[in-house]
Amino acid sequence: MRPQRAGLFILAAAGCGGSGGGGGPKVALRFHPPAGAVYHYGLEQRTQLVAQSGPLASMGKQQMVIRMYFTQTVKGPLPVTAGGAGTQVDVVFESMTMEMPGVRSDVMQSELAKLRGTRATIVYDDRGRATSTDLTPAPGVSPELVKQMESGTNILTFGFPDQPVGKGDSWTVTTELPLAQLPGTNAEAAGPAKTTLTVREIRIDGSDTSVIVDIKTQFPPGPIQLDVGGQRGTLKLEGDLKGHQQFSLTRGAILDGTIKGATTMNITAPIFGSQPMRMVSETESSVSLLPDK
Repeated sequence: MRPQRAGLFILAAAGCGGSGGGGGPKVALRFHPPAGAVYHYGLEQRTQLVAQSGPLASMGKQQMVIRMYFTQTVKGPLPVTAGGAGTQVDVVFESMTMEMPGVRSDVMQSELAKLRGTRATIVYDDRGRATSTDLTPAPGVSPELVKQMESGTNILTFGFPDQPVGKGDSWTVTTELPLAQLPGTNAEAAGPAKTTLTVREIRIDGSDTSVIVDIKTQFPPGPIQLDVGGQRGTLKLEGDLKGHQQFSLTRGAILDGTIKGATTMNITAPIFGSQPMRMVSETESSVSLLPDK
């Protein structure tokens, strides 16, 4: 779903603060999945991009669809000899498909086939934050595809608060903009995006307790520095992303989630003259826990 990696996808958090809710029972949100548990996930992201002004305005709507399937196996708490802090989860990428304008499907599928069987090891702390990720792609896989794979796994986690929460309680986490990792982009001055998570409902079904959380991500108002064709420019983001996620405390797993929204990108650079390039990206991402095989 972190978001755009900030939109599609909900990344590991840094810092949190709580706010009062509507009372009722409270639970401590912690990431303690049972060792040996195996979870199969499906992820889909749909993006529509329209350039409203600038040199790309004549292209019309551009649409991209990404689907990814992977399996998580909970290895359990790290042994003392390996630091002893956190839970280790192994991930195997089973398949990935992508529909992209201007790229032949057979060429794309040939590239994506290289990803099948790729493995990653992720360590999470007890607040559900990824503290380390070890992913080694097959030779020849592009850095862009590697980022998509990493984003697909990061969508499953967000930082839980320190304190127990109940219905109506919220906390805020900060996330790095993924644009900061693109060549020629520096989002340091703009600051991070902020995601507010609010408990919508706590469900108790027999021995299972799950929490449904509403999610809203807002982008920083400050400009992001760019390098466009060797010239300095700026990017300003407008809009927000909204969705939900359902987390099972008993299973230590995301059950489902969706996040969507529209982001307006205003790019100013000498190469564009006096009129900035304005682009609108509409994104919808969803993740679901699939039935056991």
